[in-house]
Amino acid sequence: MQPERIPLSKIIAYGVGIFGWSISINIISVMLLYLYLPPNNSGMVNLVPQIVFFGIFNIVALVTASGRLFDAVIDPFMAGWSDRSIHRKGRRIPLMAIAVVPMTLFAILMFFPPFESGANKINLIWLAIFQLGYYFFFGMYVIPYNALLAELGHYPNGKMHMSTAQSVGFILGVVFSSSAPAIGNLIKDLMPAISVLKSNQYAIIILNMAGGLCMLAPVLFIDEKRYVKPGIATESVIDSLKTALGNRNFRIFAVADASFFMSIAIITGGLLYYVKAMLLLPEAVGFFLMGLMVGLTLLFYPVVNILEKKFSKKNMIIVAFFFLSFVFSSIYWLGKYPFAPIIQGVLLMVTFGIPDSFLSILPPTVIADIAEADTKATGQNKEGMYFGMRALFQKIGQTLGIMVFAMLTLYGKDPGHDQGLRMSGIVGAVLCLIAGLVYTRYDEKA
Repeated sequence: MQPERIPLSKIIAYGVGIFGWSISINIISVMLLYLYLPPNNSGMVNLVPQIVFFGIFNIVALVTASGRLFDAVIDPFMAGWSDRSIHRKGRRIPLMAIAVVPMTLFAILMFFPPFESGANKINLIWLAIFQLGYYFFFGMYVIPYNALLAELGHYPNGKMHMSTAQSVGFILGVVFSSSAPAIGNLIKDLMPAISVLKSNQYAIIILNMAGGLCMLAPVLFIDEKRYVKPGIATESVIDSLKTALGNRNFRIFAVADASFFMSIAIITGGLLYYVKAMLLLPEAVGFFLMGLMVGLTLLFYPVVNILEKKFSKKNMIIVAFFFLSFVFSSIYWLGKYPFAPIIQGVLLMVTFGIPDSFLSILPPTVIADIAEADTKATGQNKEGMYFGMRALFQKIGQTLGIMVFAMLTLYGKDPGHDQGLRMSGIVGAVLCLIAGLVYTRYDEKA
């Protein structure tokens, strides 16, 4: 029996789910390094020692990278578990339901180290333990969630509809996560006796609780059995991995995607530093700038949907990579342009928003196309594995990006001593250029 076409209300519920986990993961991207190793004009102190190995490897970078690598390693196994599930309510939703509460709890605990008065090695151990718990349940929710994109979008233009809902939810989550400093400042104004660190922690609690509630939306409102064609994969995890990695188009896509996400991790981790240390503006301005970028990105989403029907996805993705490379290179001169710092920030985010709209919507549909072609060729429904493998490459890129940014801070992260921050823009530009060049090898007709 053919599954029903998913109605708009359920597509919105799907988008609300990613809004929830986008808040969670992007708070970590925006705030984790900033709280543990803040710039010297932030009103906070370092919570971990600046231990460096071989002159370049910052200890906090290694700890945060270990969590991401753990996440990347377990993703294919989460994907295989989901693909082979025979739960009576479906292959995806039941796993997502299990993950919501523990994922939200661990997301909060990461930001509450036991020693808050100064640098302490025990804080590193705390961070290492709770981020492992967080990333385990993050994978349990996100891998099945992403696989639903291909399965719910089984009708004409369905994958574009699901991807658009996913992209809107994710990017709005980025905005809300970037509001943490602004909410922290508001809490500090209302409760002047508490520390800057504590006000930021309270903001993180509020945002993660809201995110957890939003993650429940697809669990509660989407009947997987009703809108998804029944399917199951009988291949082992190892065999599914071999199939995915043996797909030439997938390898090309994954390498380009990893390079892109490495650049995004560098720039996301640097946002508050750019605002505070290079533009010398309040942290709350970061929320305004992120909101501006998101507004422009959302305005371009209908344009992307129209252009997708007329032009090659491949060519649009390549152009977006190259344009983003130019945008990232402009970070090197932030604070030095001959006009007001706030205008510099506005121009950066406006120019970032245009290519971001293409790179938010189109890549998930490409993975869905690859998975659909594989299903037709093999008769095995391995959507979870393809999205899981994409997540693995993304997280490898994000892990390396976090490590690179943390290492670059050793060369300057404070006002007047910011060479490391400036170099992060150049590194991001090179990575996007590489992503575009690699993607030229993708065979769109395969």
